[in-house]
Amino acid sequence: MEGTYAPNHKTLDGKLCISVHPLTHPQTINPKIIDQIVVVQNICGQSIRVRVCYAGSTDCIEVALAGYQKLQRVLGIAAGSTNFQFEYRELY
Repeated sequence: MEGTYAPNHKTLDGKLCISVHPLTHPQTINPKIIDQIVVVQNICGQSIRVRVCYAGSTDCIEVALAGYQKLQRVLGIAAGSTNFQFEYRELY
């Protein structure tokens, strides 16, 4: 990902505040169409904004998390593909 990003927020014991995990879910109407989802969690008290993109792509979403919040967002939709790669960065 290109651009200027904030340094990663960390807890007092050095753990990253933000974690991002992939999830896929077939659509109800057509199970061959797959929602590619990211679950973004903030384990720290401050609000943090995160940009999540498909790896090597400019196809991105931005997620704003309050302290101690966990959100699920659709990154994209694919026909039959349950595998996807992503990257994320914290924003100022």
